[in-house]
Amino acid sequence: MMRLISFVFLVGAVGCWTVGLRDRQARAQTAADFARIPTHLGPRVGLDESFDARTLEVLHADRVLGRIYRHLEDGSRTELFIAYFGSQETGSQIHSPQNCLPGGGWHILERSKWTVPTRAGPRPINEFVIAKGPGRQLIHYWFLTRSGVLSNEFALKWDLVRNSLLGLPTDAAFVRLARPVGPEGLNAARGELRRFCAEILPVLDEAVPIAPRNGHQARAN
Repeated sequence: MMRLISFVFLVGAVGCWTVGLRDRQARAQTAADFARIPTHLGPRVGLDESFDARTLEVLHADRVLGRIYRHLEDGSRTELFIAYFGSQETGSQIHSPQNCLPGGGWHILERSKWTVPTRAGPRPINEFVIAKGPGRQLIHYWFLTRSGVLSNEFALKWDLVRNSLLGLPTDAAFVRLARPVGPEGLNAARGELRRFCAEILPVLDEAVPIAPRNGHQARAN
């Protein structure tokens, strides 16, 4: 009988602890200000895109930004997309491009990673070459969490589980950059997109200031 009472007490205590963690997480999820991302970035000028209600419903993100930056000299375009999730435990979680791209009719031709050196530490970035019909695009994407910048979907899931157990905020952001591969070729497109990536990273640190800034960035390969 005492064992049964102890078991019921333990289950109740764990339940209360879990509810308490959710309450603590819900009060901490306000860290995203896309107004801090300038429309003028280097030799580029950005124009915001609009999203229909269906797209926003599928994303289920708290804040979304889609912006096309055009180079003032050559007219080339670079797309920036950010989705911020105030909590990943309220029915909204980040969708991986590895699933979304094929669902949208894109074929992933190449997969690789590269690392951006920054003042906050090295940032791991995913790089995809994708195609739909005759068109090709170069994609960079990563995840921004309370642990730092992650490039691995499994690391993102583990980060969610760990922060939930510790009662830490589970907010996160998904960042994607895209650039069409034109007549100049893949290497030229890659060089320009990597330059843009290096420029936008410190800006995003201010717009979504949830990653640690002590130089100990999460690395996931």
